[in-house]
Amino acid sequence: MAVKTMPMSTGTGQYNAGWHEVTIRHATADVWTNPKGEARRYIDLLFEGYPDNMNLRIYEAKNSETGEEFKLVNLFRYAMAGIIDVLNDPTGKKPILQYDDDVTNLVETRINVFVYKNKDGYSEFFDTVAPVEQEGEHYSFTTDQVTSLKASAEKGFSKSSKSNHITNGTVAHGVPVTNTVSSEEVPF
Repeated sequence: MAVKTMPMSTGTGQYNAGWHEVTIRHATADVWTNPKGEARRYIDLLFEGYPDNMNLRIYEAKNSETGEEFKLVNLFRYAMAGIIDVLNDPTGKKPILQYDDDVTNLVETRINVFVYKNKDGYSEFFDTVAPVEQEGEHYSFTTDQVTSLKASAEKGFSKSSKSNHITNGTVAHGVPVTNTVSSEEVPF
């Protein structure tokens, strides 16, 4: 036998499937127009410690009943970015956040992002984020709220077309997900 050496793994685990707390280092906004001429706003995010080619793009989404945009609004709310004040609605039941939607307000804020492996095995970010546990000037996010919002995002992920990709045993709907790539491989 001979004495040999080998390098130790120095991986950070930042590309592993599951939830990761990240700090936004760059944010840009733009509009995408489909072939029918319909336009949708989006925000691209880059994170500290991740390369520029691993961005998170979040498109606006509107509530079908009220027409209110919620996806980009939640990004600002969860990141506690650009928050000016909390106002009372006319009924006094539901507080209303007043915020500045300039994307530069997102820089240096922290959020939780969900990483999954795409069909080619590369890590990608799912487009629904969650807050981190923190106290802000106008409102806070508790551990229970963060856990609930992560579970809701995971439910959205499991309903999306991306859910057929590898999730490395991460949790969706509170039930461990196996490392199957598609439902066709499930024996029942």
